[in-house]
Amino acid sequence: MKIDKILAQLETGLGAVRVSPKVKSVTLTLSQRTRAPGARHFWREHLRRIQYANPSLPIAVNFPREPCMPKLEISFADAAVDSFSIAGMQSDEICRQLLERTA
Repeated sequence: MKIDKILAQLETGLGAVRVSPKVKSVTLTLSQRTRAPGARHFWREHLRRIQYANPSLPIAVNFPREPCMPKLEISFADAAVDSFSIAGMQSDEICRQLLERTA
């Protein structure tokens, strides 16, 4: 019953919520050469849950080769863009910030 465990992990937890329909897309930028454990954990754990709960929401992850600060960019339907740095943040805090800004 491995599939049951995988589905249970996707359907529960902090990132397993529907975001507002006014959110057009989410983009995570994370450098290949920068250590950012909180951002990488957010990408592996929470962002996948968010994508599972919101299948029509386009979520992109950019991995530029040059070192840069990790950031999360939220595009809204009214053409507004909310971009914030996630450097030094833990994955749970990144997910909470995303959910607060999209509420």
